[in-house]
Amino acid sequence: MAEARAGEWNQRIKAIGTLVAYQGVDITSEVSGVIKSINFDSGDEVEEGWLLVEFDNRTEMANLESARAQYDADNRQYQRLLKLKDQSFVTNNDIDSQAALVDVAQAQVNVAKTALSKKRIFAPFSGKLGIRRVDIGEYVAPGTTIVTLLNLNQLYLDFTLPEGNFNDLVEDQSIEFRVRSYPDQKFTARVETWNPELDANTRNISVRAIVENQRRQLAPGMFADMEVRSRRQESVLTVPETSIFYNIYGQAVYILEKPEASETDPDPDYRLAARKVDVAYRNNGIAGIRSGIAAGDLVVTAGQLKLYPNLRVAIVDDVPEYQSKAQ
Repeated sequence: MAEARAGEWNQRIKAIGTLVAYQGVDITSEVSGVIKSINFDSGDEVEEGWLLVEFDNRTEMANLESARAQYDADNRQYQRLLKLKDQSFVTNNDIDSQAALVDVAQAQVNVAKTALSKKRIFAPFSGKLGIRRVDIGEYVAPGTTIVTLLNLNQLYLDFTLPEGNFNDLVEDQSIEFRVRSYPDQKFTARVETWNPELDANTRNISVRAIVENQRRQLAPGMFADMEVRSRRQESVLTVPETSIFYNIYGQAVYILEKPEASETDPDPDYRLAARKVDVAYRNNGIAGIRSGIAAGDLVVTAGQLKLYPNLRVAIVDDVPEYQSKAQ
């Protein structure tokens, strides 16, 4: 026997999510060319700015030298004209025209430098490389994937919730989830943000949480069975889980009701009454009940199979310990 006690409960919402890389890109080439050197192996950990691939750049180097030579020639001529200006041997129009040629030559130098820089590909952020997809000496067209780079120290957990749970979300909300690779281990995430607009077709909310993955146990693409704890608290009555039993109407409990005293029976025995209950949760041997009983009700916690409604019972404070007859 136990007494139903009032309590508060945060609803837990079941959902399915997918782990996504916090940062992830396919390293590609912006220009075409023949690969001259590869400075990584498949699966390497690289730092931001690490030189990954270098293309043959002889043409670009020649173009840069040509642009620099043209700039030097135009600039020297411009300096000569400036010296002759004081002697009135040249016009302002001649000087302006030469200055424009210097600017054009400088722009050509910058274009050549940019083209040369595109022949070297660097890691845009620190992370783990995937499988290399190119070889030295291979001709690569623009857009060809060279390798995949992922930042795995953190992951995103993307999932959706029904429209009715929109008010259950709050930033930094804690989430517990499991993955099939570690079925007996719980992982945690925290809600970062969600779309303010619901999906027009499904009426679901798209939510994104952050998962710390310093130990690299998790990987992008894994499915996550998760529980989201609502920020809304619900009033419940807590009873031992063993007090819940099933009948033809669903889940129920037996409670002890005290009949009113009468002249013939001034101290009547308790009688059993079955009450259908709405169970909100079960956790660690405790059940939370939304409705069906009241705070302070005495519930039966064992032996329900031998009981029936309206049975007269008495509360006995001292019950002898059961002794087995087996020797």
